[in-house]
Amino acid sequence: MTHRINSNPDNPARKQLPRPRPKPSPAPPRAQPRSEAPLDLAALSAGAVEPVTSLSLATAHRTDAGRYHVREKAAAGAAPKHALDYGMNRNALDALSFVEATGWPGFQTLGLLAQLPEYRTMHETLADEVVRTWGKVVSTSKDEGAPEKINQLTQALERYKVRALVREAVIHDQAYGGAHIFPRIKDGNADALSDVPLLLTKGFVRKGSLDSFVAVEPMWVTPNAYNASDPTKPNFFKPQSWYMLSTVVDATRLFTIVSRPVSDLLKAAYSFRGVSISQLAMPYVDNWLRTRQSVSDTVKQFSITFLKTDMSQMLQPGGAYNLVNRAQLFNLTRDNRNLAICDMTQEEFAQINTPLSGLDALQAQSQEQMAAVSHIPLVKLTGITPAGLNANSDGEIRVWYDFVAGWQTANAGPLMTWILQLLQLSEFGDIDPGLSWEWNPLYELTDLELAEVREKNANTDRTLAETGAIDGKMIQDRLAGDPLSGYSAAIAERDPAELDEIAQRMLDEAMNPQDSNDGPDTDEPDPEATPAGGDRSGSNS
Repeated sequence: MTHRINSNPDNPARKQLPRPRPKPSPAPPRAQPRSEAPLDLAALSAGAVEPVTSLSLATAHRTDAGRYHVREKAAAGAAPKHALDYGMNRNALDALSFVEATGWPGFQTLGLLAQLPEYRTMHETLADEVVRTWGKVVSTSKDEGAPEKINQLTQALERYKVRALVREAVIHDQAYGGAHIFPRIKDGNADALSDVPLLLTKGFVRKGSLDSFVAVEPMWVTPNAYNASDPTKPNFFKPQSWYMLSTVVDATRLFTIVSRPVSDLLKAAYSFRGVSISQLAMPYVDNWLRTRQSVSDTVKQFSITFLKTDMSQMLQPGGAYNLVNRAQLFNLTRDNRNLAICDMTQEEFAQINTPLSGLDALQAQSQEQMAAVSHIPLVKLTGITPAGLNANSDGEIRVWYDFVAGWQTANAGPLMTWILQLLQLSEFGDIDPGLSWEWNPLYELTDLELAEVREKNANTDRTLAETGAIDGKMIQDRLAGDPLSGYSAAIAERDPAELDEIAQRMLDEAMNPQDSNDGPDTDEPDPEATPAGGDRSGSNS
C-alpha cells in the first residue's frame, strides 16, 4: 500500500520530511601540514625508577561514599551552603566531597604512613616524653581528708591505666590530627545513654558507675551536627554530637584533643580534626627517602669497570653475540682470587670510581630536617649524638623539654582535669575543687646534682630555723613531702611522737649552737688551765 502526503505546505507530515540535497562532489586532496607527534613522557620514563615518596609507600584510598551510613551522609551535608561555599562553590556540596577535593590524605593513608619508621618515631617520641615522668595529684584544699583522697585517686589512676591511655591519645593526635577519649559509665547493669549530655554532677555520674576509659581512633568517629551559621557562638564549627560508627555520641561524652587545629573553612575537610605531624613532615620525609636511596645507589655503583676492546666486531655477523660472551667470560673471572684475562694488544682494563666524599654530610642534613619539623632533637629522634670537640645536646634537650611541657599544659592538662573530675564523682560522689593535677618536671637530676640540691636545702633550713622563721616540724613536713629528699619514706614510717622529739632537739641545737659543745670554747681562755712553762707562782731558785 502506498501512503500519499498532501502537498499542502502546512501539512505537519510534510514538514517532517527533509528535502534531499545533492551530495557535494569530493574536493581534491590537499597537502596536509606536517605535524610532530606529541612527546610521550610516560613512554620515555617507562624504564626509569619511580621516585620514592611517602605516598608511594603508603597507597592512598579514595573516599567511597557508598561505605557511609545514610545518616552519616545526611550529617555531612547538613551545613548551610553559605558557610562553606564562600569562594569554593564546587567543592563544598557536602563534607564527603569536600574531603575528596582537598589535599587532606585521609585516615586510611595516615594509618598507612604510621607504619613507616620515620613517622612512627615522631608519634611515639612525644607520647613517651609526655608520660615519662608522669605527675601527681596535689591539693590546695583545707579538708583534713584531702591526703586520703589523693591516695585513693592515685590508686584509681593506676587501676584505670590512665597513663597508658594518655600515651595512646598522644599517638592518635600525632598520627591522625586528633584523639578521642570515651568514658564507659554504667547505669545499673547497662551502659548509660551516649546521646544525652554528660554533666559532671553526681546526678549524671553516680558513685561507682565509672567502668573504664577508651581511646577511640578518629577513623571510627564522624561529626554529626554542628553550628555553621553564627560565628559568635562558642559552638561555631564545633560538633555538638558525633557518630561513633552507628552510635550517636554527645560531644560532652567524647573528650577531643586537637593539638594542631585548622581554619574554620577547612575543618569540615579534615573531619573536624587537625593537621597531623605526618602530613606536616611528609615533604621532609620524602627528601630523606630520596636522599637515602640516592646515596645507597651511589655507593652500590660507585665503581665501574671498563674493558677496552675492539668494538668494530659489532658490525660483523655474530659480533654482538661474541662481545656478550667476552663480557660474561670477564665477569666470571673478575673475583679477587681469580685471574682476569685480556688481550695485550687489543684490550685494556680500566676502572673509574665515583668520589664518595660529602655524601654523609648531605644525608645527615636531610635527616636533620625531619627533626626540625617535629621539634624533636636529633639525639632523641634518631639516637645520633653530636660530633665534635665538647659537643653536647644539653641545650637542645632543654628546649625539647620546654616544648613538651607546653604541650602537656595545652592539651594533656585539660584531659587530666576532666579525668580527675570523673574519678572523684565515681570514688567520692562529689568534686573537691582543691584537688588538681600537676605534671612532674621533665628534667631529672644526676646523683651529683641531687646531692648539691639537698645540701643547699639543708643550709636554707638551718638558716631559717636559726632566725625562728620555721621549726623542726615544718622541716620534717618538707622532707616527707619531697620525694627527692631521700627521707620521705623513712619519715613516713617513724612514730609521730618520736618525730616531734627529734624536731624539738634539732630546733634547740639550731637556736643554741654553743650548748651542744661538750668542751670549752677555744676562743675564751680557761681559768683552770695550767700556764705554759709550768707553775710560776713560787720564788725563783
